Amino acid sequence: MGDTEVQDESIRIAHLTMLQGVITRMGANSFTLKALAATFGSAAVAVMATAETPSPYYAVAAVVPMIIFWLMDAQYLRLERAYRKLYDHVRKGEEIEAYSLEATPFMKDTSSVIRLALSWSVSWFYVAIFLSLGAVASLIFCVA
Repeated sequence: MGDTEVQDESIRIAHLTMLQGVITRMGANSFTLKALAATFGSAAVAVMATAETPSPYYAVAAVVPMIIFWLMDAQYLRLERAYRKLYDHVRKGEEIEAYSLEATPFMKDTSSVIRLALSWSVSWFYVAIFLSLGAVASLIFCVA
């Protein structure tokens, strides 16, 4: 292997490492959004259960940020998929500028945010929180 090939290989490995870091951050951000959504849902249940005058508005107030978290989670998944495609192109040695983190060309090959939000890998978590919120709200207001 010549000096140029060794240098090219080390650049490719460094590029792959950078992309791996980006992909890892996308996954961590997705996890954080799920934790925040669960916290909002739990807080709404706690407030509804302990309030002197329970109101369904507590549940509604929690739903709005959870929907935002849901869509942001789907967007992170979309970005992660685009970066995985970029990673795959670099891994295969295809023509990608060295150290490029530009995943925009690969976004067209990924599903839309709404489609990803409704996919099983994202929706089951948020639907479960919404169902739990609805069940607790129903119990609180049916008993009261």
